[in-house]
Amino acid sequence: MVVKQFKEEMTGLERALAALSYKKPDRVPVASLVCGASRRILGVTYDKWATDSELCAESMLQAHALMDFDIFVTLVDLSVEAESFGQPCIYPMESTPYSDPNHPILKSHEDYHKIETVNLRETGRTKMVIDVVNRIAKAKGKECGVCGFVYAPLGVLGAMRGHERMFIDCIKHREDLIAACEAITPALIDYAVAQVEAGAHAIVMDTLYASATIMSPKMWEAIEAPFTKRIADAVKAAGGALVLHNCGGGIYFDVQQKYTDPVAISHAYPAADCKSWEEHAAKWGKKIVSIGSMDPAKVGMTLDPQGVMEYTREFIEYFKDCDGGFILSTGCEFPPNGSLLNAIAIMDAAKAYGSYR
Repeated sequence: MVVKQFKEEMTGLERALAALSYKKPDRVPVASLVCGASRRILGVTYDKWATDSELCAESMLQAHALMDFDIFVTLVDLSVEAESFGQPCIYPMESTPYSDPNHPILKSHEDYHKIETVNLRETGRTKMVIDVVNRIAKAKGKECGVCGFVYAPLGVLGAMRGHERMFIDCIKHREDLIAACEAITPALIDYAVAQVEAGAHAIVMDTLYASATIMSPKMWEAIEAPFTKRIADAVKAAGGALVLHNCGGGIYFDVQQKYTDPVAISHAYPAADCKSWEEHAAKWGKKIVSIGSMDPAKVGMTLDPQGVMEYTREFIEYFKDCDGGFILSTGCEFPPNGSLLNAIAIMDAAKAYGSYR
């Protein structure tokens, strides 16, 4: 009996592929957003973890050894692409790196036209991330899903210009901003494709601005949407799957499906046209696979492990009738200084409550 159970157990990669195809796996798969938190397993400071591909990859691999999740997501932080374009960044020892707000390289809307072509395969921390993907893919790519990560154009430009100034440019200097999207998108496409070539099964593209908390769907369509389509099409042509990540409130599932047609969306809140998780699961659960969607602060900082298990169970129940099209995760990155015991509890809950058999 024990031998039979062992033979029927799926690998993490098999679970992921089954969920993305709406074929019920043995249990709900889990995608890890334990990214920066993984550094604590090796006891390295954040600044070293975020700039050393060997330490970064080994930390994520050790997180897998500890937690036994099914899918790696190789998110480092949201300043990676901007740094490779020349944006100065700040690297705290114990918290997430970020673009230096006092030294934006795009000081005026006219600077959008001065952006130079950059080979992200060979420049700055994007080169590092490609190596992280390669290391993880070589170590676990045959048994686990491996996802690369790319920030969509407006996110990158916001880090280089300052988000408040960029939002003003969306209204007052839109043509200049679109020209900048045109300038950086080929490099972002090449960066995403390089991660697929390094072994990523899928690319997660962060489209944060396509949400009601940031801009209207009409504005997003007019500025960023065509560029996300180009990135999505290139990822698919390279043989990778396209996943979106959007932790904004009121995510435009319909508009993003129109332009990028993702296999899944990682999200923290229900779609803009839904008022509850139950409504979201009923309307979108069998159209686009949901990855998520637990509150990261709640999971990592406020609950104890037993509370995390019960909270996790709620989300498994929300999506239980979606024909297996659900991947469990937090709605955004697990808090870098959150309880690792709580991260383990997510996996315990998936195994205890997430069986489809």
